[in-house]
Amino acid sequence: MYLEKISFHRKKVQILTGKRDQLERMAMGRSPMVAASFMPRRLRPSGPVVYYLSASIKGESRHRYIRRGEVEHWRKRAYTWRRFMKAMALWVKVNKEIEKGLREIGRLRCEALPGGRQVRKG
Repeated sequence: MYLEKISFHRKKVQILTGKRDQLERMAMGRSPMVAASFMPRRLRPSGPVVYYLSASIKGESRHRYIRRGEVEHWRKRAYTWRRFMKAMALWVKVNKEIEKGLREIGRLRCEALPGGRQVRKG
């Protein structure tokens, strides 16, 4: 067995597992959220900023006007949604890297078959 390579991959998997745990904690948080993007817009170049929530409903983007008094309420929930979605996307990538690392560890732990070709490629 290639102990140094196995040790390297184990350490890499351990670090990625810690990162995955952080992402899971973020994804499983208790903060309320709304499945929409928060969009500040100006209808005229010199006009006031107005705010909308943009959500995909049945494949179409729908915009909902946000009243001035409710802006902070909806902004927090939309940004929480954004953090959740980014954490989920990163979680998928980290999981794939963990799987690659575990497969590499398994490959390195394999011994050659008796009387045959070697299984290892490293």
